[in-house]
Amino acid sequence: MSEEQPVPAALQAKLDELPTRPGVYLFKNAKGEIVYIGKAVNLRNRVRSYFNAKSNSAYHLASTLLRAVAKDLEIIVTDSEGEALILEANLVNKHAPRYNVQLKDDKHFPYIKVTLSEPFPRLEVTRHFASGTGGKEKDRDRTRDRGLERDQYFGPYTNVRAMRKTLSLLNKVFRIRDCELKLPLAEPIRPCLSYHLQRCDAPCANLCGVEAYRPLVDQAVLLLKGRHQDLRRELESRMRMASAEERYELAARIRDQLRDLESLREEQKMDLGTDVSKDLIAVARTGKLGCVLILEIREGFVSGRKHFEVGCPLEQDETRIMTEFIKSQYLTRDPEDIPPELVLSHATEEEENVEQGLRAARGGAVALEVPLKGEKKRQVHLALENAKLRVAEMVARRERKHRQSFRVTALQEDLGLAVAPHRIEGFDISHLSGTDTVASQVVFVDGRPSKKDYRHYNVKTVTGIDDFASMREILGRRIKRLIDENQPFPDLILIDGGKGQLGMAVDALREAGRPDQAVIGLAKRLEEVFFPGQSEPLLIPKTSPSLQLLQAVRDEAHRFAITFQRSKRKKHIQASWLDEVPGIGEKTKMKLLQAFGAPATIAAAEEKTLAEAAGKAVAAKLRAYLDARR
Repeated sequence: MSEEQPVPAALQAKLDELPTRPGVYLFKNAKGEIVYIGKAVNLRNRVRSYFNAKSNSAYHLASTLLRAVAKDLEIIVTDSEGEALILEANLVNKHAPRYNVQLKDDKHFPYIKVTLSEPFPRLEVTRHFASGTGGKEKDRDRTRDRGLERDQYFGPYTNVRAMRKTLSLLNKVFRIRDCELKLPLAEPIRPCLSYHLQRCDAPCANLCGVEAYRPLVDQAVLLLKGRHQDLRRELESRMRMASAEERYELAARIRDQLRDLESLREEQKMDLGTDVSKDLIAVARTGKLGCVLILEIREGFVSGRKHFEVGCPLEQDETRIMTEFIKSQYLTRDPEDIPPELVLSHATEEEENVEQGLRAARGGAVALEVPLKGEKKRQVHLALENAKLRVAEMVARRERKHRQSFRVTALQEDLGLAVAPHRIEGFDISHLSGTDTVASQVVFVDGRPSKKDYRHYNVKTVTGIDDFASMREILGRRIKRLIDENQPFPDLILIDGGKGQLGMAVDALREAGRPDQAVIGLAKRLEEVFFPGQSEPLLIPKTSPSLQLLQAVRDEAHRFAITFQRSKRKKHIQASWLDEVPGIGEKTKMKLLQAFGAPATIAAAEEKTLAEAAGKAVAAKLRAYLDARR
């Protein structure tokens, strides 16, 4: 045993009693947390090798780490290595140990969910799919209790537009309902527009039973699984049968379905010149960040692309990542979702054992291949290039996030703030010659806009041009709401303006009992930063990232206020007393507004002037209406 890292007595006792049978082992730390899960043909030899300091194993670096953290051990004995392989995959998915490769499914990408747990299933888009102990398991538990099938998920889809087009076409071709009614209903209702557009057979109105509806859903599932040939053969058989029975309307409908399916096949899939079904799996990494990308080929066409973010320790190479990925993602799938061939960019460490586990999971032969030349090499190279591009995107995204964090830190230093301004709220006032005065509130979190937190304000207590009083009102209302709702205050408040606007903001904060709130003003002319109680502004270099962040907040607040003010002004122009004048249509109203600029100017104009712009008849109607209002 290692002299550098003595083995705890309790763990040593378990190591001495290990059996020589196949199984799974779970290393735990001092807190009892599972830190690593592995499988072995011979538990005694495999587990004890981690604590052999002179071991020349490929896992030597991993062994060193585990010796440092492993304080306890648990084993599960199996009858064969194949069973151990599947059990290991299930446990890794469930516990996600720190020193196993961590797979982060792209949950922000959508899935198509087929609600087979309902008597009349639907197709819906969801972003809340989770494997292991997540949504899929919850579906299984819920549907088992109700004696129904569990929901099926397809995706994730990286091309959302193509996914929605596919979903729309599936609803059209197979007439699958798109409503959220809980069918069957106690009493039938009137069919909706989808029925009259021939996009649904109206099970809500009892015009379609389960026996007729369910085959349509099964056909849609076949298409989502990429089994186009099976679906085409089934539809052609039904079309011939309907024609033989002289049900020509049904035969024509199926013919149209076949045409639409062929159109979808040609538009959304790339032909790889073969009719086989397989998955191309590629691993790319840089440092501790990696990506595993799958191109799913069904009947010779790329029917889907999935990619997984991988957090991989430095001691895990591409071969190990590939091995753990296949075990965790394929051995837990439904048998029909495992293709007969996996073409890999990197070999697996335990090819024979992995193939054995895949055969057991699929119930049929599964071949693993790392091609060295030919068409398969070209295909897996395509997958590898996609994986590399994805890794580059992930690295760029992290670098952007780092740059944003740097701007926040730089701003704290330049302004001398006690805490880093992770949340900045910016305010601006906008009006048109003293009318339609509004204000904006924008929010930046960690240097980036948080648009869900933006707010518009109508100034209520100020008339005419008075930006100072308007700012005081808006800040007062914002602070009152934060206090009333017990919300945290921002780390920094930015006012668009100089000393005057900042002074009003300070007064509002003082009145609300928050005199210590960090607040500054940014004057646009020289980009001067004003502080409360200081007469001299701070000039930050134009190239400074902190000033760039302040400018971004100020400019966004200005843009947001101007946009709101213009929309409000447009409503006032469109909805005015002109709408109430009998005989004045939309074209005449716009003609008058173009000539005079505003309804108030029209009201003050003489009848002769109005007649020159819109004619004597219109001028007479306007004058009669205005005289009646006085």
